[in-house]
Amino acid sequence: MSLHDAMLSACAAVGIIPPARTKPGRWVPCPVEGKSPSNGSGRVMINADAKTGIAWNHVTGQHRRFAAVGPADKANVTKPKRDMKAERCQAQEQAEVARICGDIVRAATLRPHAYLAKKGFADEVGLVLDDLRPLIPDHPLGRSIMRALPEGAGPWLIVPGRIAQQITTVQIIGPDGSKKNIYRGRMSGAAHRIATGRETWVCEGLATALTVRAALRLLGRPATVFSAFSAANVAKVACRINGSIIVADHDRPQEHLHGKGAGAFYASGTGHVWTQPVEVEDFNDMHQRVGLRAVALHLREVTS
Repeated sequence: MSLHDAMLSACAAVGIIPPARTKPGRWVPCPVEGKSPSNGSGRVMINADAKTGIAWNHVTGQHRRFAAVGPADKANVTKPKRDMKAERCQAQEQAEVARICGDIVRAATLRPHAYLAKKGFADEVGLVLDDLRPLIPDHPLGRSIMRALPEGAGPWLIVPGRIAQQITTVQIIGPDGSKKNIYRGRMSGAAHRIATGRETWVCEGLATALTVRAALRLLGRPATVFSAFSAANVAKVACRINGSIIVADHDRPQEHLHGKGAGAFYASGTGHVWTQPVEVEDFNDMHQRVGLRAVALHLREVTS
């Protein structure tokens, strides 16, 4: 099997659409199956040896290694020894990325943003930064972060992800709605809280979280609402909060997820109460299509 064929197989296994072009040693973004074509949460990298690579779906958290001789088979590969030096380097790298993320958040100012207006929240303010580049250090990690920044011009909406109150990552959203998570940021278990209250609801995207917050307020049910960035991460965050309710996107069913969409697949495995729109959409899509009252009436039937 050629490396290209192995890549296609790996991409299909994790539910991402293969990129048209790849470059050894560089992550290449690509769409995720079941999401809109503009969703670039898939990643593929051909390793520097040009013989192996990895396909990663950041919506579901699934990844698959591949090689020119066929997809990597863990059963036939000797488990590598624990590399303590590599683990220390990774910890140092994560600490540096967290520091950079903190600088980005502190430099941003609260103001309206085109993405928020596009999603139905013209009066909402978020953390906005016109240019991230001056905040990225000129060292090897910083240069890698710089190369992975979104293309195009700002201003950029900055969505911080926190684990136990510490900023570990940021999501960067452009005026056109394009999204990227900062390179090497610690996303697993991180979330962005936009409201507080007696109930806790965990959503995927920021726009969905804003819609859920508005709908619950319409019902007189102010709640704690989180955006957790991806379907797999929604499940991780919710499982750490007793009694939390999961708000899943209604994604198109995928064969590699046993015929379920990503939102339903991960939500149904948590044991938590969860809901999703009836149509294939998220609740912000529903909000804009049929109005906030319709979302509120749907959420009214959901109890923890």
